[in-house]
Amino acid sequence: MLTPENIKQWFKLQSNSEEGGFFAGVYTSAIRIPNTFLPGFLPPTGKHALCSAIYYFLESGTFSAMHKVTGNMIYHFYSGDPVQMLLLYPDGSPNKYEICTFSNDIAAGAYPMKVIPGGTWMGSRLTPGGTYSLMGVTMDPGFDPADYTIGRRQDLITKYPEVSDMITDFTRG
Repeated sequence: MLTPENIKQWFKLQSNSEEGGFFAGVYTSAIRIPNTFLPGFLPPTGKHALCSAIYYFLESGTFSAMHKVTGNMIYHFYSGDPVQMLLLYPDGSPNKYEICTFSNDIAAGAYPMKVIPGGTWMGSRLTPGGTYSLMGVTMDPGFDPADYTIGRRQDLITKYPEVSDMITDFTRG
């Protein structure tokens, strides 16, 4: 029987203590991009990788805290229970926010893949009764900690009061 522990061991997932959930790096491009070609990005240590990919895993009792990165993220759903995502879009976007379901159940209107534009705040959790969800995230350019920010509850509530209850659920302290 497939269990969350089996999955974490198989993919060598490690705890993401700041954001929540578990992750494992899968790929980082050897191709590097000079910062002069990436306006708006903070300088990494060296140059940014062209792209990178990770496995991301949520299990019952965990959630992905509100966070954003400078570049684009493409989320992929692989297996398990549906995930509820809260997306808070940056100024100038057509929508202010979006609440969507991420899973393989496209007949129910879920997304098995979701493109999240750079600068979008996002958080996620399993839908009620869920046990686990295995996902993947591809980033362009590749992940660099300099481009990663965890959201502050009050700042996000001030800017997005329409979804303050969900922001509270998707932030710590």
